[in-house]
Amino acid sequence: MATTYLAARIFDGADRTIEDGFITVDGDKITALGKKSDLGSAAESAVDLGDATVLPGLINMHTHMTFSADNDVLGAALRDSHEIKVARAIENLRKAIRSGVTTVRDCGAPNEIAFALREASAAGMIEAPHIWAAGQVLTSTGGHCYYIGVEVDSIEDIKKAVRNQVKAGADFIKVMATGGGLTPNSYPENAQFSEAELKALADDARRLDRRIAAHCHGTPGIRNAVAARVNTIEHCSFMVRDGVEYEPEVAEQVAEAGIYVCPTLSTGERARQAAIEQGIPLPPRWANVREKRTDNLRRLADLGVQFISGNDAGVTLTRFDDFQLDLEMLVEYIGFSNERAIATATSKAAEAIGSDEFGTLAEGKRADILAVNGNALHDIGALRDIQFVMKSGQIVADYRA
Repeated sequence: MATTYLAARIFDGADRTIEDGFITVDGDKITALGKKSDLGSAAESAVDLGDATVLPGLINMHTHMTFSADNDVLGAALRDSHEIKVARAIENLRKAIRSGVTTVRDCGAPNEIAFALREASAAGMIEAPHIWAAGQVLTSTGGHCYYIGVEVDSIEDIKKAVRNQVKAGADFIKVMATGGGLTPNSYPENAQFSEAELKALADDARRLDRRIAAHCHGTPGIRNAVAARVNTIEHCSFMVRDGVEYEPEVAEQVAEAGIYVCPTLSTGERARQAAIEQGIPLPPRWANVREKRTDNLRRLADLGVQFISGNDAGVTLTRFDDFQLDLEMLVEYIGFSNERAIATATSKAAEAIGSDEFGTLAEGKRADILAVNGNALHDIGALRDIQFVMKSGQIVADYRA
């Protein structure tokens, strides 16, 4: 049965806002939207949400569903049983959808958990967002996140791993192009694969109609990822041995290639805040890196690089129910308008995934909808004041009194 909702404003997730609007949902699809005045007498039977903003459900473009989001993520990943990891993933996903996230792009988890929970979510067996899953990451031997990965050390290894991941059910391929902070003896500033190796990976992934997400902290890895024409660069930190250093030439190459950047802007922010609250002195390098990173991201945005938002949920003190922080920081630190920030987690995110089924509010689209109190186009914090979360036409979290 069709249901029509009225709201003070409806933002389609891209470039259209309807004041005093309506949206109609029938089954799992949006069937109509427009001005309330166009409804005539039918408006009397609609559900009036009042001074609300209706927008697409949020898409968190970088999560790790089995990670613990505590102070010992690595320890938990290494010691916890398969069953505990499944239980944790289910709880993480529940927190995500109840906070307004209707789709996650999971960037690394054991195959048997990621793909099973994707199917469980689709079947309505668990309370979870839609899941776009990479499964196991491709990394070098002993490389970043080897404990949720396939270790590869040659072009032949890489091709076989890509093919096996597709065979297993991967929606996209995730590669650790550089080291990272959650793996001992892994160096974020250093590339883990050569340009030729990344090109071979990307070529085979494209042959199999899969997109490629490349974890890149260090500039050498970013350079290799651009040469391979990956679809998204995760983090894009321009990290060097002594901190962070912007590389204009490489940045321009990212822009020219049309690669989306997922800066995971809020990663580490809660840890920084916790340290301040507990009176723990922050290393000077933290402040310097943070300032340089935000400056680098502003420069990337000025070049026209398309941003997508993901908070790396699951890593240290980075929660699945705190994704809004990423959008708040885009507004506060990078200078995005509220509409542009929201688009990084709706329309731009869906573009980067490669789907036209969701990410915007339009007739025929999947009814993944978030309704919040107040004007989220003026106050980005309103995204936390949720009325309801709808996934595929079903309200899964209802906070209305």
